[in-house]
Amino acid sequence: MAAEKILIVDDEIDVLELCRRILEAKGYQVKTAMNGYEAIRAAKAEDFDLLLTDNQMPGITGLEIAKTLKHDNPNIICITMTGFGTLDIVVEALRIDVDEFVMKPFTPSELSMAITKALEKQRLRRENFRLRSLIPLFELNKSFMGTREVDQLLRRLYEITKQETKADFVWLYTFKNDQINFYSHPEETMHGNEAQQAASYKIAQHLLTSQQLTTLNEQALIERQIVTAADLAAQSVLAVLLRSQNTNLGAIILLSQKNEFAPSDSEFLSVMCGQASIALENARFFEELKTLDHMKSEFINIAAHELRTPLTILMGYTSILQDVADESQQEFVAPVMRNAERLRSLIDDMLNLKYLASGVPKIEREAISLRHAVETVIKDMDLKFKEKNLTVTVQIPDNFPTMITDPKKLDLILVNLLDNAVKFNVDNGKIILKATHDDSYATISVIDTGEGIPEEQFNRIFKEFVTLEPSLTRTHQGIGLGLAIVRGMVNVGGGQVLLESKEGHGSNFTFTLPLDNSDIKESRLMI
Repeated sequence: MAAEKILIVDDEIDVLELCRRILEAKGYQVKTAMNGYEAIRAAKAEDFDLLLTDNQMPGITGLEIAKTLKHDNPNIICITMTGFGTLDIVVEALRIDVDEFVMKPFTPSELSMAITKALEKQRLRRENFRLRSLIPLFELNKSFMGTREVDQLLRRLYEITKQETKADFVWLYTFKNDQINFYSHPEETMHGNEAQQAASYKIAQHLLTSQQLTTLNEQALIERQIVTAADLAAQSVLAVLLRSQNTNLGAIILLSQKNEFAPSDSEFLSVMCGQASIALENARFFEELKTLDHMKSEFINIAAHELRTPLTILMGYTSILQDVADESQQEFVAPVMRNAERLRSLIDDMLNLKYLASGVPKIEREAISLRHAVETVIKDMDLKFKEKNLTVTVQIPDNFPTMITDPKKLDLILVNLLDNAVKFNVDNGKIILKATHDDSYATISVIDTGEGIPEEQFNRIFKEFVTLEPSLTRTHQGIGLGLAIVRGMVNVGGGQVLLESKEGHGSNFTFTLPLDNSDIKESRLMI
């Protein structure tokens, strides 16, 4: 049933009563007025969706009533009733956006049809605006979601605000730690006069302490004594708060010197600022995370370099002791060297992480034999295999083609996968390293008979500093960098890593690399 509120104005009581009965029977909420003064007072007291007014009345004409009500409520629908019409009346009606004419005399169905038609036109206008608004909002949302830099986000917000509202001036402020910062668009030179700039800052100060999402126009700003009309010196002003769930992030203040902002501008800004607030908060979080991540990387790098010097001295003198110690002393020297090797492996991991996070790693290109590269790594790790009495089997065909690849990155991949296979294997277990190829890629697998990995952890274990055991009770060595290094080196080399595993039944880490990396472009490494 219809729920629109309609104000009927006519100086003839019979016509007034007839219209009231017709429209109330249709379910509309109706209020009547005998002249323009009553109508204007009624409209100031409450909002109406539609004005139905006779045109020829003493004092204030119907068109003058419509013009007054449109000024205060641009969305109100206006229908005039008239017994005759002239070209001048039609032109004036069009100028003030009168929606429909009803010619007297009219039947109830003709009046109802005119009301329905006018309401439907308004509904279609609003729907059209909503759809048109969705386009920039959709584009804006895509832009926001893809923006992690605060300055880039503020620039986009400024440009879309000015473009969509046609404001003469836009002041954009950000709030942080109770400080108000003005965003200056790099290509804008005009920001209003000194009084207007000072007024915009006063408004920003008010919004900084506001406890709710709000949009303020010039009337509200003046009534709340935030600024004066003289300060603004403008036809229309809008102020919108940028707010997250519990924090005020900033404010946008718009000024138009000649035209009034439409209610649709206010609606658009409210929606846009809601999206912008989320994006701005996320961008700030991202910048803080980048700072923390940089601090972490710097700490790891410094610590690794600082540890290398004393470790070099320790390993040097231990090596000398191994050469000169008699058989009874060797049992004491051997654990020292073994644990020094463990410490060197951890330091290498830390330095490799810094290498990975440095940006775009350079790709080397060298012709190598995969079998020779694998056998070299296995030989270097022989002591680790012997500690658990592991059997290592290499299954690489004799006719495996020569690869053009980055030997250092391949070495890092193999070392870390084999180290992982040793670490999580059982005593007297097995490790199989096999390789196949097609026309373009080599596929290399490192298979162990170890503990296996739960399926829900498959993605997680390739992240840096992730271990599957609690940090204080874990039994395996390492700081959780090996598989992150593997994934990073494989990705930058143009391949991918796959994992097959089942708890209690070992794991199979398989990675691919191009047989010829000559066409691989250097890319930013993400780990």
